[in-house]
Amino acid sequence: CLWDAHISSTSRAKFTLTEHQAAVKALAWSPHERNLLATGGGTADRTIKFWNTRTGSILNSIDTGSQVCSLQWNPYEKEILSS
Repeated sequence: CLWDAHISSTSRAKFTLTEHQAAVKALAWSPHERNLLATGGGTADRTIKFWNTRTGSILNSIDTGSQVCSLQWNPYEKEILSS
């Protein structure tokens, strides 16, 4: 779930991101683009998904062939490292 910290009085999530087929093991906010979140799925999922957190929509999904336990954006280029 994605929560809006500006609306602290609500108990409802802004978005529920449900596209992964297994537990989300990694999260990384893009340092280059506002509202861009990368998430990585576990063994049964094996994907990195890119989300527009302003709209809640999925932008892209990449099958990595193995579970994603960590994500790290390159601070100088629009690249992401997964392990």
